[in-house]
Amino acid sequence: MPNFDVSKEWVILAPKGVKGVRKCAEDLCGCVGLLRKLPGAAFAPPRIEDAAGPAPPEEAPIIILNAGDAGPQRNGFSWRAGERRIEIYGESGRGLCNGVYDFLSALGFRWPQPDGRELRGKEISPALKADMIYPLKSGGVYSPSNYSGGGPKDIPWKRFVVDAKTPYLRRAKKPDALIAWAARNKYDALVFPLESPIQAGKTAGDYALELEAGGWQLSRLLPRKLFLFHREFFRMEGGKRRKDINFCPTNPETIRIIKEEGAKFFRSAPGVKIFHLWPDRGEEKNWCTCPTCRAFTPAEQNRIAINAVADALAEINKTAFISFYEEKGEAADIPLRKNVFALETLP
Repeated sequence: MPNFDVSKEWVILAPKGVKGVRKCAEDLCGCVGLLRKLPGAAFAPPRIEDAAGPAPPEEAPIIILNAGDAGPQRNGFSWRAGERRIEIYGESGRGLCNGVYDFLSALGFRWPQPDGRELRGKEISPALKADMIYPLKSGGVYSPSNYSGGGPKDIPWKRFVVDAKTPYLRRAKKPDALIAWAARNKYDALVFPLESPIQAGKTAGDYALELEAGGWQLSRLLPRKLFLFHREFFRMEGGKRRKDINFCPTNPETIRIIKEEGAKFFRSAPGVKIFHLWPDRGEEKNWCTCPTCRAFTPAEQNRIAINAVADALAEINKTAFISFYEEKGEAADIPLRKNVFALETLP
């Protein structure tokens, strides 16, 4: 395996006008700079220079960043390392970010928690500190995008779903820290809960990260407080109405409410292009068994609800989509709206 000699005067050549390149170049510079500032190693961090500017001296060790002009759905990347030349390429700005952080991962860097703290390096042994030589886990990586151009359903993004019940939102001092953590861990999209306003669009753009909304939150469109006076809105199980999961999708009033609630969320996030609305986690087949719903399978009940919310989205944002989930091979005769696509696997 090749080694990375931190003592060399590395120069980072970064292209202009590529989304995400500035942040990932700064992180690359910062990580190498951390290693160069270890005890006994009084070296300055690498320089970042314009790739279109004057060429550095022929003998200078360089890290070349480059990207194609594809859209963010093309997240493939490759990198290879030599003794004096490292090349990192992405199909897009998103792919380039993935390539940079994959290289840093091979160098041993980790970002375990989205807590907003400064970059931290791996534990380094005294022997390695002495000669400033760091072994890479591999000499290079090639990771192509699987996008076939068929629309949102074919985007092979790696998504991180921020559950409102987990400590991620509380642990991160602000959304910016969470976005940086996700990008550094090679996530392509961050999915925020519907009830958490997304106000970090600029930071996400700086990292070429996509912002989406939703998750296992379809049932949130029917406020549970309505159960006290309107149990008929909720699903029936064993002859009794229950408010724990999902709802009764064949009740016209239920449909009206979830459309209204959905419209509120859609208006609060005009910049979001993909909303995820999946049944409660692990409860995809536990829908309603009232006399009317009994004529529909769980997958069909799910589609009835999704189509209703999709109609509300189409009136507010004609360029946005809704993803829903049903197990592969489930029979559902109800066609989907044009702004709906199915995920076969969930994050």
